[in-house]
Amino acid sequence: REITNRFPEPKSTPGDVLLTVDGLSSRNSPLSDVSFSLRKGEILGVAGLDGSGRSELLESIFGLRSSDEIDMLLEGKSIKNTNPREAISNGFALVTEERRATGIFSILSVLENTVISSLRRFRHGPLLSSAKMLETTRESISRLKVKTPNEEAKIENLSGGNQQKVILSRWLLTNPLVLMLDEPTRGIDVGAKYEIYKLIIELATEGKGIIMVSSEMGELLGICD
Repeated sequence: REITNRFPEPKSTPGDVLLTVDGLSSRNSPLSDVSFSLRKGEILGVAGLDGSGRSELLESIFGLRSSDEIDMLLEGKSIKNTNPREAISNGFALVTEERRATGIFSILSVLENTVISSLRRFRHGPLLSSAKMLETTRESISRLKVKTPNEEAKIENLSGGNQQKVILSRWLLTNPLVLMLDEPTRGIDVGAKYEIYKLIIELATEGKGIIMVSSEMGELLGICD
């Protein structure tokens, strides 16, 4: 078929500064004195070749990688993400580059992959509410148009695009302020790419700050502010 509109129309208007990163440096990566600001409702693109430090940038902000120096302000308040747990509690989310290696839990179901980062919200006394987890997963499947036989299907049996949608739905349940995406459309088909682009723009419209790493310059030019 003829492909005309490769990217959805942007809808968001960047607002006030949400995140400021100042002087990020690390001896164990190519990062040296990296500084930038991210606004609410903004999609900020990070370009570069493999090995240039793009993934290391996101991992350092998220507390996955130690950095020698970094000053961060979130909504004007100084914060430190010393580890991923603290980053999540501060309102950060990270979709990693290697979906199969560090994104999905391949032996678990779609439901388990969806709720695993926000289990506290499903507590019912000392147990987890199966009914609430099922309801939330079904809502996520519907919102992101995940194609799966059912919620109990193993995620490893889904296509790459649908696996990526499940990962995104997992992080959206944590209600992040800053969503960091490392090659979010790598290895997925054109149709699924477009749906993920639409979701990214929709999240920006809701006021979330989005940092998107991509090796496809056309993709960054087509979707980022």
